[in-house]
Amino acid sequence: MYARRISPIKRSANVRRSPMIVTATAERPTPTTSGIRVAQDMLLSGLISFNRIAEKAAGSDIVRWRGGARQVFAITHPDYIEHVLRKHCDRYMKSVEYQLVSTVLGRSLFTDDGDTWQRHRTMLNPFFARRQLNGMIDLMIDPIDRYLAGLDAQGDAFEVEMVADMTMLTLDVVGTALFGHELGSVAKKMGTAVTTGLRLGEIAARLTLVAAPPAWAVKLLGHTVHYSPLLPPPLDRAQLTMRTIDRMVEDVLTDRGQNPDDGDDLLGMLLRARDEDGTLTARRVRDEAVTFMIAGHETTANGMAWMWYLLALNGWARDRMLDEIDTVLGDRRPTAEDIPNLPWTSACFQEALRYFSPIWVVPRTAIDDDEIDGYRIPKGSTVLVPVNAVHHDPRFWEDPQRFDPTRFLPENANHHRFAYLPFGAGQRICIGRTFALMEATLIAAMMSQRFLFEAVPGHPVEPEATLTLRPRRGVRMIARRRSQVGSSERRR
Repeated sequence: MYARRISPIKRSANVRRSPMIVTATAERPTPTTSGIRVAQDMLLSGLISFNRIAEKAAGSDIVRWRGGARQVFAITHPDYIEHVLRKHCDRYMKSVEYQLVSTVLGRSLFTDDGDTWQRHRTMLNPFFARRQLNGMIDLMIDPIDRYLAGLDAQGDAFEVEMVADMTMLTLDVVGTALFGHELGSVAKKMGTAVTTGLRLGEIAARLTLVAAPPAWAVKLLGHTVHYSPLLPPPLDRAQLTMRTIDRMVEDVLTDRGQNPDDGDDLLGMLLRARDEDGTLTARRVRDEAVTFMIAGHETTANGMAWMWYLLALNGWARDRMLDEIDTVLGDRRPTAEDIPNLPWTSACFQEALRYFSPIWVVPRTAIDDDEIDGYRIPKGSTVLVPVNAVHHDPRFWEDPQRFDPTRFLPENANHHRFAYLPFGAGQRICIGRTFALMEATLIAAMMSQRFLFEAVPGHPVEPEATLTLRPRRGVRMIARRRSQVGSSERRR
């Protein structure tokens, strides 16, 4: 294995008390940091700013600064996080940054709030249960087979760039699972628009986090981008992106309306969803489909790229995964029944999500005055959860800088449930979590049946906090056909 040092995500070495949520009789002073410094860091690198925030919060697990007209609080203890995301989630809503995201994605489970979110979440929950997703395993596997056929054509040893490859592959998997075999190609056609939308969303979300404009201004911007006939750059690119996505999804919905079927793809499930108040509107189907495609492929793609990199640095974990896959699958195509028998493979992906969580910050807005462990949270404040700081806190993760998938084996799953946040937490935990874990396990297993992946020596890999946490310069790897790699070479 090529030796590579992983730059740790910094945490304060100070030992901090374990907080308890209480109703205090007097307000406690909240540790503060420089809003100007945070703004600079946020614009440049995002993640570094939250490392500094976490250090500033040492001893209290909470820190406050002012961003524009907003007060912003960062919380780093799972009990505080549970307070905001579960116990008192009625006092918080999605932050103003999601208004920008909804400009492209529309009003979906990811961006919605309140009664409409609750209604649609209840309608869609059954369709994302494992028993339902098992029925679309072939839709998930066929794109992986196509990708592997392309690798097979490249020979016995060649270089791949994992971020680009995993982005392409997960977009194909999600698109086929969403639209079915016949229309899965629509996802590929949308690829450029999706990528452009993500990059524009990243810039806009970070600027919003720093400038802290009022919600009405963000809504007005979204309305302008949607309906204005002529816009200056870069708003014209955002408008073109939205209209491209809208047109393609509308074509799919029109085709499905003219050729209805009872297929197992997710679009069919969305169209069949109903409750006592009726079915989803055509616009809501569009918004949920676009959200699933865009949000669903980006986070899984980055998580997979990080997993391949971390496995290359930890040969013992990779070898154990290969042994498990060989024992369970051999050379055959996997089935839904095989997934529970690949716990180590799944654990490798889950540990990669802990080490480099693609979702690196969870923002909320307080809609009522609140109090966390004696600290006053005024109405209108923004509360941020710096996910990677929580994932690398030694109080909740033993030796957190070590890549150790044993943390996520079924017999060891005893971590604080609000200390692990790659899919969010609480009632708004990502509805696609089970799909993502199934997809990642299938991709890891099928790719490992044929190839061994090693890091390219000398290529720097470091995290960059864009809309998701992704490798700044990609992840360059050498793929070697396993039939050409001896066991001693594999385990070096």
